[in-house]
Amino acid sequence: MRYMRTLRIGVLALLLGGSPAGRTAEQDAGIDPPWMPGWVDSVYFQAGVSTHWDDDDDYEGTPYLGGLEAVHGDRHLFGISLFNNSYSQFCQYYYYGYSFPLTYISESLHLKVTAGLIHGYVDESEDKLALSFDGWSPVIIPSLGWKRDRLGLDIAVLGDAGVMFLVGYDLWRR
Repeated sequence: MRYMRTLRIGVLALLLGGSPAGRTAEQDAGIDPPWMPGWVDSVYFQAGVSTHWDDDDDYEGTPYLGGLEAVHGDRHLFGISLFNNSYSQFCQYYYYGYSFPLTYISESLHLKVTAGLIHGYVDESEDKLALSFDGWSPVIIPSLGWKRDRLGLDIAVLGDAGVMFLVGYDLWRR
């Protein structure tokens, strides 16, 4: 559980690092931070919790997640999510994705699909993910989301395992 404490402290530091209005003096002056690649138009933070479709005696707690996405203006994104899985193992999800706007329904709705690698399902839980090899497994995660200004909500389907509820916020944007 020490990694969750570290994750919470890191997230708090990121959130407190910005101005109350969500913009820094550099952004107001049109200056990008030196650590930000030129293709990144926003940095989006997400936190969430998941639940399973069915119960298993091997589950050791509720999986929590925190992650960052680097988003390009044309809706391409790259990200990393850190989470504890249902077996209390520290895991990471490295991914690429694309967000499809659903403007014909609402200006605020989108469908997002990410694909990448999960690492961390090891030992007795390694067989819980398909195509797992030495703790690494490819996955595709679709989600339906709502975003207005800087705040977002998403529901991600985790295959036949369950569903994840996410809250997100643009920490930085051009």
